[in-house]
Amino acid sequence: MRREQGFTLMEMLIVLVILGILLGIAVPNYLRWRASMTVMQGAQQFAQAISATRTGAKRANACWRIRLKGDTSKATEYEVQKFSGSSCTGTAASSQSYLLPRGILIELKSAASTNNVDFLPPYGTVDVGSPNYVVFWKTSSDVKREVRITNVLGKVIVK
Repeated sequence: MRREQGFTLMEMLIVLVILGILLGIAVPNYLRWRASMTVMQGAQQFAQAISATRTGAKRANACWRIRLKGDTSKATEYEVQKFSGSSCTGTAASSQSYLLPRGILIELKSAASTNNVDFLPPYGTVDVGSPNYVVFWKTSSDVKREVRITNVLGKVIVK
């Protein structure tokens, strides 16, 4: 008697059902984890840009400004402006825009604050009271991180 080797149709269907269940559980969790990591990357990028703007103002002994470009409730990029003098008035001597990672939006949360955060020489102090920003995933606003400038010296906290 000759024996056939291989899997039966029923065995293959059972394996496919088990794989389908596992994928149904794993894929949403993976997508949420990926969104969370991208939001964290965007928040860290923005926090580092704030710190770099402060450091640049101290080194250049000039006023530097960081601000959101476009709509302050759904911005996808921010801008660093460098002024030649000790005040951020007039036209910036140079300006550079930076994009956040794809799928990330940033919002100015503090209603009392302006969109401009000016770092003034010689110590790179901030001229506005503690602005708060929220960095979030564009398709799910519950995946978010808060970026705060906490004091006059421009210390940045990512929560």
